[in-house]
Amino acid sequence: MTVDVSLLNQIAGVLGFCIAVASMVFTFFATRSKATDERFKTGSDRMDRHELRLQTLEQTVQGLPGRDDIHGIEIHVERLAGEMTRVAAVMEAQTKLMERLERVVTRHEDHLLKGNQR
Repeated sequence: MTVDVSLLNQIAGVLGFCIAVASMVFTFFATRSKATDERFKTGSDRMDRHELRLQTLEQTVQGLPGRDDIHGIEIHVERLAGEMTRVAAVMEAQTKLMERLERVVTRHEDHLLKGNQR
């Protein structure tokens, strides 16, 4: 029984090549799935952060006054401005009345003081 050494060398070369290719394919798929999982995890985290931001924004916008609310506030402010104008007019009239009363009281005091001196 003679063993052909060149045939064994060829089989060993082919077997070595197959093992190398198999290890490359395994490494490719193993690292590919890890990288993909990491990218999916990163993307998922980012989407979660965006979702939280959107929820916060939606809650903030829901709490803001609408167009009708702003219009109602404007109407109330205009009414208050009108009432303040009326209050200012009444205060001015009261001030003028007080000035006239002070003049009358002063004249009475002067009359009574001078009347006692005669």
